[in-house]
Amino acid sequence: MLEKEIQRVDEIPLIIYWLLKMRVHEIIDRVLPHPHPNRQGLSYGQLALLFVAYVIHLRTHRLSGMEEWVQKHRLVLEKATGWTIGPKEATDDRLGDLLSVMGEDEERGLAFQQELGQHLIQAYALPTELARFDTTTFNVHHVPSKEGTSGGGLLTFGYSKDHRPDLLQFKQGLGTLDPAGVPLLTATLPGKQADDPLYIPAWRQIVHVIGHRHFLFVADCKAAALATRGILDAEGGVYLFPLPMTGEVPDLLRTWVLEPPVEPEPLVLPGRMDDEQKERVVGQGFEVEREMSATLEDGRVHCWSERWLVTRSDTLAERQQEALHRRLQKAEKELATLQAKSPEDAAAFQAQAKALLRRHQVTPFIQVQVEETVTCQKRYLGPGRPGPNRPWEMEEVRRAHLTYQRCPEAIEEALHLAGWRIHVTNAPGPVLPLGQAIVHYRGMWRNERDYHRFKKGSLPVLPLFVRLPERIVGLMLLLMIALQALTLLEFVAQQALAEQGEELAGLVPGNPKMKTARPSAERLLACFDNLHLLVERTERGLEGELGELLTPLQRQILALLRVPEQVYDLSFLRPLPSNSYDSS
Repeated sequence: MLEKEIQRVDEIPLIIYWLLKMRVHEIIDRVLPHPHPNRQGLSYGQLALLFVAYVIHLRTHRLSGMEEWVQKHRLVLEKATGWTIGPKEATDDRLGDLLSVMGEDEERGLAFQQELGQHLIQAYALPTELARFDTTTFNVHHVPSKEGTSGGGLLTFGYSKDHRPDLLQFKQGLGTLDPAGVPLLTATLPGKQADDPLYIPAWRQIVHVIGHRHFLFVADCKAAALATRGILDAEGGVYLFPLPMTGEVPDLLRTWVLEPPVEPEPLVLPGRMDDEQKERVVGQGFEVEREMSATLEDGRVHCWSERWLVTRSDTLAERQQEALHRRLQKAEKELATLQAKSPEDAAAFQAQAKALLRRHQVTPFIQVQVEETVTCQKRYLGPGRPGPNRPWEMEEVRRAHLTYQRCPEAIEEALHLAGWRIHVTNAPGPVLPLGQAIVHYRGMWRNERDYHRFKKGSLPVLPLFVRLPERIVGLMLLLMIALQALTLLEFVAQQALAEQGEELAGLVPGNPKMKTARPSAERLLACFDNLHLLVERTERGLEGELGELLTPLQRQILALLRVPEQVYDLSFLRPLPSNSYDSS
């Protein structure tokens, strides 16, 4: 029986305070049904809040590890939340029930996301002028079930964005708000689900959360289906999508770039903070207005005016040009070593050469020709060594020779077309100028950063330890809450620094003088790793207090986040139980 004990504190009080301020537990308890009367202790909302804090602190969602985590930090958690936490509150059975209840009813999950999103928008005054939606896939090593092998269920085989078609997968959609990238909604979908039908439901759900339709909806080229654009315009939505290079788009792009209908204008973007806000030219572009029509869901034909933004990115053009030169060099190197097999005729040899060009994607740029030469050769008949009286006959020997040459005009045209792309929008020109539209689309990295946190970052989904579909859905809802907490931390801190016109130093280990005006949530939380709670048994009872004083950097971070320093006032006196000592 220990007289003294040290418990890690770290960023746990800050995380708990942040989640309590988000009212996560209150909203979950309002939406979810009450637990079975025989289940005493924490509510679903309270358990969910502790689970999210556990995920953020340890960067894992393994259910079996949370019970030990709660026991190690029980005093800190009780002090931070004000709840009484029993020894068996966070067992994997209880967590499994929580995930099942959260994920078994789709309507309940949407209602929870809507209420939480509306609260966050109001509480943190989040801008609602621009929303994004994107999808990704998560490949798992689960054994295929009967449903999975037949193409049904949540975990199925499908097109893998991680290049693992041999593994089962599920698809995850994420809708976020700019400029913080705060997620408003998430959707867990079967792995074989196509992306095209997802954008209209996602937009409608974002409308319900935000409360209006006057925001710019930005997504990738899979959202640019004509029917999707028609429905959005008919329902009062404003969109910005890049067009895929299919159908008439390549021919239109080629015609407009080679013979622009109007004079292209330079695309000027604002500079970075470390560049003294100097503007920089990133490309050029022009726009063409077109009249569009599409058939809606109810069979009506909707007509509207659309702006086609034809733009060139200098950086993208340079990458595409370099890639073309590399492919040409590799193709020519392999063509030089290509040899025809002896029985192979000219047609088969030419097909082999063309397959090589297709593999390197240089078919229009290299012209190959195969010439066949025929020679006569004496062939002796029968066994034995050749001699003057040995019978013989003349036979034809055919040999295929490959010649190739570049097509300068096609290559020059491809280099000229490099970096050009078409975006479409129904926003009027004064509302969304050409340059501003490109700025908005270039912000799609925010969704990718959120997905990076799920795949290789601080909120890893993989490896996935749950198997039931409803538990997977419930887990992704809780991970979305964790992602909301991190993105809100960044938003509040960066907004405060921008208002003060200052930068924060001391976040990078080994480089304490390095400053940044855009600190990440992970860097901010890592600054609290050195805090411990000292627990001692005395005559008065169980006494605890924070082992170290808060550093100036920690106080500055709390001030930026508008978090009172009292959250780290963990001193307490607890009378000892009679004839026993609770060392936890």
